[in-house]
Amino acid sequence: MEGVSNNNTGLVNRASDVSQYIDYRGRRFRQRFYTGFDAHKGEIARWFVLTESDEAIAQGLDVIQKFNELVRYLRRHYGRFEYCSVRHRQGAKKRINLHVVYFGSYIPQQMIEDWWWKNYASHRSKMGAVRSVKRQAWYLSKYLSKGDFERYYFSGGWVFPGWIGFSRWIKKGFSYYPKREMLVELAKMSKAEREEHVWFGVYL
Repeated sequence: MEGVSNNNTGLVNRASDVSQYIDYRGRRFRQRFYTGFDAHKGEIARWFVLTESDEAIAQGLDVIQKFNELVRYLRRHYGRFEYCSVRHRQGAKKRINLHVVYFGSYIPQQMIEDWWWKNYASHRSKMGAVRSVKRQAWYLSKYLSKGDFERYYFSGGWVFPGWIGFSRWIKKGFSYYPKREMLVELAKMSKAEREEHVWFGVYL
């Protein structure tokens, strides 16, 4: 699982530096988001939002732990579940909202609602199919520019396991990120085929 938090501003201090970094973070998020849709072309993507209640806060429940438990549960009972998530706080009480977009089997809304209430004492607020990839990407990326943004994640299978690390490795060694088409092509290969192609320089 790959993630980016709100604490990655490094040594930037000036308001202009922070603004530029936030703009960059949003662009990188959308690029990664679009790459996943290209890698899963033809599949239906769905979204849902998980909330945090006063009860969950009072009980000291860990939203990250419970979300990871939910992901394991969904994969065990519904098969493949590859996701992007954006976590931020909202409202006067700064409660956590967790926006999730996923590829995989249809999951009944009530099942997620019941599981989240039973295990995190909170509700699933909304759920539906992604109608516009661009609109969904921009909707989620707007949270990255807000002060209450905490972190976003992509699961390994959003493209292929290790794809963000691979992109950073290319950037570090060659001063550019790999093109989306390259990542999508690699996603279609088996792990052995990816390693062989990269090792022999096919994509370098």
